[in-house]
Amino acid sequence: MKKPRKCAVTSPPADKVFMPHAAYLMVREAVITDAMIDLLIETVHKIKTKSKRKVVNEIAKDLHRVSGKERLLADIATASIDDPSGRICDVIYPIAGKDKLAAIIKENRAKGAFDRQIYSVMRSSWASHYRRMLPNLLATLEFRSNNSAWRPVLQAMEWLKATLDEGSRVVSPEAVPVEGVIPAKWRGSVRDNKGRVNRISYEICVLTQLRERIRSKEVWVVGADRYRNPDKDLPQDYEKRRSAYYAGLKLTQNARDFTASVRHELERELLLLNDTILEND
Repeated sequence: MKKPRKCAVTSPPADKVFMPHAAYLMVREAVITDAMIDLLIETVHKIKTKSKRKVVNEIAKDLHRVSGKERLLADIATASIDDPSGRICDVIYPIAGKDKLAAIIKENRAKGAFDRQIYSVMRSSWASHYRRMLPNLLATLEFRSNNSAWRPVLQAMEWLKATLDEGSRVVSPEAVPVEGVIPAKWRGSVRDNKGRVNRISYEICVLTQLRERIRSKEVWVVGADRYRNPDKDLPQDYEKRRSAYYAGLKLTQNARDFTASVRHELERELLLLNDTILEND
């Protein structure tokens, strides 16, 4: 009886073992990073839309819209000119009663304070619930930008990260980036009567601006895939092989020729639509 032959068991080379794992981990890191950014974008959007919906519903309940205000104003102006020395109760109230005038004032004030009301609800929602995610967000995601115009947003993120444990409620406006971070319509709500910046309100401004800049790829995230550095969207040898890439796409490098071809295509499609629109079901 033959003895079984011994087979030598050899381990595969280290590069064949670790390289697939490394590639898998890189892909998974990018997927997870993208998912976190999606969550950030959706959360900020959700805070704003829910706040706006709440404010609109409250205004709709409390406010009776006054129709025909222009005609009413003209009637009041005419009556005032006809009897300039008359009393309001004798000249104005027969045209527009006290209740109607009060409704007009309330509607006007509600319109002027609409953005401030939305911001107030956003601030309350952020402070009471969503704010707890900020430390993990700052510790995990690393934001970058190739556009110097949006550096204030990144500087604001760095300031939030550096002062996370300070616990200060208000800060001096000189201590934080303001231009490019706090929208003009919110500045009255972010600053107090002494000009100091409320930290929680400032956080909302920063995240709102960050969301918009990420969506437009003005700000990108290290380790992400869909939100990666936009410079990497082009081939790395693009400058050297620019003509070859344009030829492969059958595109001209002349901007005027390109726009002319697009215009010609649009005109052709519009003419086709015009000729067939009556036959469309």
